Amino acid sequence: MNTYIQVYKNRSKYSKSFLYICFVFCLVGIAGLLMVYLFKRPFIPFLTESSYFVLLFNGVIWIFMIRDSMKKEKYFVSWSDSEINFLLPKSDKEVSVRIDNIKSLKISRSNIEIGLINNESRHFNLNYFFFPERQVIIDFFEDINRNLIKTP
Repeated sequence: MNTYIQVYKNRSKYSKSFLYICFVFCLVGIAGLLMVYLFKRPFIPFLTESSYFVLLFNGVIWIFMIRDSMKKEKYFVSWSDSEINFLLPKSDKEVSVRIDNIKSLKISRSNIEIGLINNESRHFNLNYFFFPERQVIIDFFEDINRNLIKTP
């Protein structure tokens, strides 16, 4: 059984296309402002100076919002029958834990502490997840914890 849960749900599959459109808005805004201020004539006849500012400002704001959204796509948790992988915000790199290397689990509603056989520990912050995904993750770790208790 393989399960993959993305931390942030990015609903738009057209993010890159919209990013390019925002770049065009910025370029039109810059070109329009340069034409108005340097050559004293409009780049597009029916647009005013304030219209070019609005195009430029909206383009820049939306570019930052889309880039932030695209960066958040990389955060996830996934597991199979033998391994747990996760990359959460404020983490430097992806964490991979083999299930047979888990010695203990401390499960709370906001955090899971994974104790490993080699006395290392991994922390899994549940605050990034909403219901029902959070409950699916908790149920998975509780199932592992039940199996740990059964085996001596």
